[in-house]
Amino acid sequence: MRISETDPSGLSPEQKKIYDRITAGPRGQVRGPYHAYLLHPGVCEGVERMGHFLRFAATLSGNLRELAILTVGRHWKAEFEWFAHAPIAIREGLAEDTIEAIRVGTAPTFSNDEEAAVHGFVCSLLETGRINDDVYSDMKSRLGEDGIVELIGIVGHYTGVAMTLNSFEIVPPEGERPEFS
Repeated sequence: MRISETDPSGLSPEQKKIYDRITAGPRGQVRGPYHAYLLHPGVCEGVERMGHFLRFAATLSGNLRELAILTVGRHWKAEFEWFAHAPIAIREGLAEDTIEAIRVGTAPTFSNDEEAAVHGFVCSLLETGRINDDVYSDMKSRLGEDGIVELIGIVGHYTGVAMTLNSFEIVPPEGERPEFS
C-alpha cells in the first residue's frame, strides 16, 4: 500500500468526524479505499455518503448491486474491491458459478434474466461508455429510470473506488490470494 493505514490519533477534527461516522455505521471499520479518502476530508465526505447510500439505502436488490460491483471490480482488476464484495455477493444470493465466471473473465450463464440484463448493461457501459437503445429500453422496463440512475451510480462510484484502490495499491490483507494478478 502506498499510504499508511489511518491512525485515528493523527486525524484533524474534520477527518475524525468522518472516521467516527464510518466506524459507527454499518461498515464498522475504516478499511480499503477509506484510508486514501480520509487524506482529503472533502472528497471523503462526498464519497462516503454516496457509497453509504448505494450500499445500504438504495432500492436495487443486493444480488444486482453486488453483481454490478463485481463486474466493475473485475473490469478494473481491483483486488481489494473483489476481496471485499465477493463474500457479500454470495450472501446476497449471487450464484457462486456466476461469481467465478466474472472473476476469470468469461461470460456467466445466468438462470435469472434480471441478473443477465444488469450484467449486460454494466458491461456495455464499462466497455463502450454508452448504452444502446434496446439495452436502455429493456433496463427501463425492469428497473425504471430511477433504477437506471441508481445502477449507473453504482458503476460510477465503484469505478472511482477501483481507481483509488489501484492507484494507492490497496490490496487484500497479507495471506489472501490475489484474484487478478
